[in-house]
Amino acid sequence: MVRAKSRARVQGRREPHLWLLTLSAAGLLISVYLTWARAAKVSVYCLVGSGCDIVQSSRYAAAFGIPVALLGVVFYGALLVLAGRPMEPERRFALALPFAAAGVGSSAVFTVIQQVSLRATCFLCLVSAALTLAIAVVLLAGRPHRVRWTVWGASAAALLAAVLFLTGGYAASRPISAEQAYAAGLARHLTAEGVKMYGAYWCPACNNQKALFGPAAALLPYIECDARSPIGQPGVCVAAQIRAFPTWEIKGQRYEGVLSLEQLAEMTGYQSPPPEQR
Repeated sequence: MVRAKSRARVQGRREPHLWLLTLSAAGLLISVYLTWARAAKVSVYCLVGSGCDIVQSSRYAAAFGIPVALLGVVFYGALLVLAGRPMEPERRFALALPFAAAGVGSSAVFTVIQQVSLRATCFLCLVSAALTLAIAVVLLAGRPHRVRWTVWGASAAALLAAVLFLTGGYAASRPISAEQAYAAGLARHLTAEGVKMYGAYWCPACNNQKALFGPAAALLPYIECDARSPIGQPGVCVAAQIRAFPTWEIKGQRYEGVLSLEQLAEMTGYQSPPPEQR
């Protein structure tokens, strides 16, 4: 009888960590979505305008060529495994805290970069940062009575390594070229002017149009007309009576076919000089 109670007590201590499991799962969903959106070069759903797309298309969205969102997938995935596996709370804390510390350091760097260098706010990135901070708080609030100094040391080292990795990766990445800067500025200007570009993911001309903008294509005020696309808005296209792809709607006028960057700039009054004049 005594052994049975002792065994039940041990098994209870080895239950999955539900809070850590929930927070990690939410973060993993966001990171997977951002990774997919970057790979598919589609616009990201954002509550604060085009901030998410601006961040996603910037050079700060990757460090040493590795997408930051993909690093988030690895980070949250590892924590999800640690949260779901039955283990002693002391062991889980020792393994998870360094991960949480690295996540907090990375989120801090990425958030500062958004506000200082890009002057854009990625809502989903902020949610991810909040989840990372919440994970650290949950772990610290439920920490064991005695924590070995090696755990604190490993966590501090992980935080510093994450900060150095991101800052080093950003420093090593090439600054955006004049052509990319011009295309990104024009794409943001088109969005601000209420311009609309109607198209379909399978349309060669639409892909050629986006190719003129390069990475800045994610910033375009693009409306997908095919219902088979995850971002499809066929009802909007039907209501607008779109007959060909791509179709530009600029200041109440319709223009069918591919337009050059210079044509779009002239039609919308974009004042920034083209790259060859910089």
